[in-house]
Amino acid sequence: MKARILRSSTEVLAKPPVLPGARTSCPHYLKICGLEGRTHMGFARTSTDSGFTLLEVLVAITILAIGIALTVSTISKSLVNIRIIDARMRIVDQANSVMELTLLDPEIKEPGSFNGDFEDGVRWTMRIEEYIPEEMSLSDPAEMPVRLLAYTVEMFQPHSSAVEYRLRTLKLTPKP
Repeated sequence: MKARILRSSTEVLAKPPVLPGARTSCPHYLKICGLEGRTHMGFARTSTDSGFTLLEVLVAITILAIGIALTVSTISKSLVNIRIIDARMRIVDQANSVMELTLLDPEIKEPGSFNGDFEDGVRWTMRIEEYIPEEMSLSDPAEMPVRLLAYTVEMFQPHSSAVEYRLRTLKLTPKP
């Protein structure tokens, strides 16, 4: 079978002849047919053209931007939560310190209340009250040689009147 010879390099076939065993996208086939650098729509495109279209690039950049925005948002929310947890743990540690110091103070033998604040503005209140269990209310508490004192520490954030953390314990003390 003979290949058709083109008379000029500008002659374009409406439908290129199909050679046996040839692929229509093969660059050699397109060169033989005089269609090298052309597509069926008439746009110039050579076999060395490669890459992405503008639309594909814009879609990829949009997807990447959404992914980055979600990641940054998640990280910023995590940092805020870490700060809140850190402040809460600091208040719990401060409440434990106040409770330990009050429980270990040998001078405190009677009910009363104390208050103070820390360097970071966190305020505390310590209340010491006599505690009588419900089961003991039927018998005479005056007969017992010891008594229970209820220690309550309340922690307040700076510029807040709401209790942020409350810690309670009991201490068994001899009667005076």
